[in-house]
Amino acid sequence: MRRGLLINRQIYGRILRIIRLVAYIPMFYFLWEGYLSLAAGTVSVLLIIAWYMSFVVRSQEIEKPYYQLWLSFIEGLTAFAVMLCIFIRDTLNPDVEVKTILAIGCVVILARVVLRTLFSLAILREGKPYYSGGFWAKFSVLSINVTMIIYILDIEHYQQISMGITMLLIFASLVSLLYYYYRDPDHRRPLSVVNQLTMSRIVLTPVFLWVFFYDNNLNYQDNSLVFKVLAFVMVVAFMVTDFLDGHLARKWGEVSTLGKYLDPFSDKISNMTVFLCFLASDYASVWMVALIYFREASVETLRTLAAAEGIIIPARRSGKWKTAIQGTGILIILVGALDPIFQIIPNWNAIWCYLPYSIMSFITLVTIVSGIDYFVASKDVLKKYV
Repeated sequence: MRRGLLINRQIYGRILRIIRLVAYIPMFYFLWEGYLSLAAGTVSVLLIIAWYMSFVVRSQEIEKPYYQLWLSFIEGLTAFAVMLCIFIRDTLNPDVEVKTILAIGCVVILARVVLRTLFSLAILREGKPYYSGGFWAKFSVLSINVTMIIYILDIEHYQQISMGITMLLIFASLVSLLYYYYRDPDHRRPLSVVNQLTMSRIVLTPVFLWVFFYDNNLNYQDNSLVFKVLAFVMVVAFMVTDFLDGHLARKWGEVSTLGKYLDPFSDKISNMTVFLCFLASDYASVWMVALIYFREASVETLRTLAAAEGIIIPARRSGKWKTAIQGTGILIILVGALDPIFQIIPNWNAIWCYLPYSIMSFITLVTIVSGIDYFVASKDVLKKYV
């Protein structure tokens, strides 16, 4: 009798979560076509389902660990996609002022998804029970949904407040997860210097957003020269730490599972943040950033699938070339934006009109080719799921 009740709760919870995922599909259509009331209504339904699942059904307490992990990962990515869609919608609308906090919020939500997935995988691979995050995780999910509604309806006076609360709750949930993980005696050891270098890129990424949009103007050309130089220096620091953490890990014998996951994640967080800034400043098109994001998200999903099978996908040569070309392209664009330096070049303004788009087009092409290479090389992993 008891077993039958548990099975029913499990099936009921799965049905509700699948309904939540399917309900996101029409919402993207509503957003792009301007049916804001329908989009907000859809999110409201999702919010009610999330509350009902978390506090009434509580199927996550009996759900199979890896099933719970995958559904949470997909739901998190979908929520990030909605916020990214809102950001792109506002960027394309000349009558709407794109707020920096929305871009920061998108990065924080994506960071939450990836970090929770990595830590959960580490816990499960050690044979320990799945940790859903408890109180803070539940309320951060509810807060993300409420923030979606506020941004969809463009309730301007509450957008920054709701996003600020959401980011604080996400931070609290991640701290809770870290506490759960490191209170175990097996994990009570400080982060290595290598992993600290990797973490520095994640921590400094929101600072880069503030520097890039310091003048509260989407046109980066209008930014102060001091902050343009600072943005360039920060990107150089991202690249130097990216080289050092890998080099020192091999030299000092500190290659770790956490580092193998954290290093590519920090690269993607920092680079995608820069590309979103370029999109806002009209240095890149929506399709370029979208394709780059699709590639990065797909490869990360592939890595997660492989990790579930106990396989770690190492960085491929195409991935290293992709990272190098992305970094070089970003630096060229940031240097080119230092107007006073290049005004001595004849017809520089005409050249600059095409240079950022040309560089970003090449970066997008290389990124897509690299993604295809990863999937072709990992066909054995895919066969286990297809």
